[in-house]
Amino acid sequence: MRNSRLIFSVFCAVLSIAPLSLATPGADQARGVERVFRRNKVEVEKALQEFHATLNGRLPILDGFAEKVDEQWDSFSRGYFECAVQVVAVGQEETRVHVTAKITAWYTDPNPAQSGYRVLLSNGRVETDLLDRIDEALAAKGPASGAPQSSQSLVPKSESTPHTSMILPTPRIRPETGSSAGVDASALLRSGVSAASPSASGSPAASMVAASGSSGDIESLKHRREEAEKQVSQLSSVVQNLEEILRNQSHPTDIAIVRKSGTRVMAKPAASGPALFSADSEDEFQILETQSDWVHVQISGVSRGWIRRSDLNLPEGAIKHSSSTDAAAAEPAFRVVREETNTFKGNWEPLNGKLVKIIWAEPASVQAKPASAPAKRNFAKSILVTAYKDISSHDQAVAGVVIVFDSSDGGQIAATLENLKQWQAGSLSEASFWRLDSVDPPELIDR
Repeated sequence: MRNSRLIFSVFCAVLSIAPLSLATPGADQARGVERVFRRNKVEVEKALQEFHATLNGRLPILDGFAEKVDEQWDSFSRGYFECAVQVVAVGQEETRVHVTAKITAWYTDPNPAQSGYRVLLSNGRVETDLLDRIDEALAAKGPASGAPQSSQSLVPKSESTPHTSMILPTPRIRPETGSSAGVDASALLRSGVSAASPSASGSPAASMVAASGSSGDIESLKHRREEAEKQVSQLSSVVQNLEEILRNQSHPTDIAIVRKSGTRVMAKPAASGPALFSADSEDEFQILETQSDWVHVQISGVSRGWIRRSDLNLPEGAIKHSSSTDAAAAEPAFRVVREETNTFKGNWEPLNGKLVKIIWAEPASVQAKPASAPAKRNFAKSILVTAYKDISSHDQAVAGVVIVFDSSDGGQIAATLENLKQWQAGSLSEASFWRLDSVDPPELIDR
């Protein structure tokens, strides 16, 4: 819905007339864009307040708003912009406005460990668009002090202006009823002559002659109108393409959205643990795993964190998966029958010949068929977490944990203590943890 409103705003901007700015855009794009307006600081700040709610938001596409990057644009998604504005009085009736836009987007790398949010360099379009809207708001309040009260002060900017915004000059075509002899009332409006003014009285032909003065001016107006209509047609095509992109855009099922600003991202799934930082409202994070009260999320690259489930809006697929996982965890399919600490005699190199904690498990009840892979995985997860806490608290010289399933289909899972430590600390995702373990047979937990 938010993207649709942005598209609608762009289309409405196409149909408006952009007046000539009374200022000059700054040339140093690396530090933002600035203009000097012939208004006092109070007037400029009042105009800026009208756009406070639009100083940040989503971008439907990044190409055209950010400087070109080495990667393909389709590797980026969830574009977001945020403007910082500085207003400085340079005289009694002159005010400088400096706008800097920060653009961020999620980058999907072929190597998942390299994926994460990136900051992109703005090409100036976002900043220029904001300055244009301030300019229009000031123009609507009347001419600047000391400026000539003439329509020439509202001539649209040239297309050659650097970083031209999406707001382009287009004519307002409004045919009048009762006109005759082929008189174009919109041409009268653009030429600055009102149909109700004394200069427009008499025959329509006389009004046109008084307005334009020569047939050459009429041809010039017609040519300008044709060029403007051509621009409208081209930009309408751009809007249609953007709408098509939005319609075809896939909605990820592994993204959690923060509900309110100030939400804490924790290093561990515990309220008493250390906080990494505070997230803002509408921040998005990729879901790595879910627990009953906490969600494990990817922050950037290899950085991980935990957020309370109640502080997030979760996709429907993640909620269903979490519910089924919790239900499976509430009814364990196995029970521990024996434990011992001994030398690992298996062929897995990370634990071969080292001291490990071995845990034997058997089905919790007589079953008609072997337990499912998710059931074994949930049981193994709980056993590994409990064993890790026990080993850490007793400071034992144990290198890992081995779980042996004593059932008809059998199976064995082995994990090093170091991998368990990284997983519980949040620096290793659950998916990566299972990939680093020894699972025999591989389909035991349906990796």
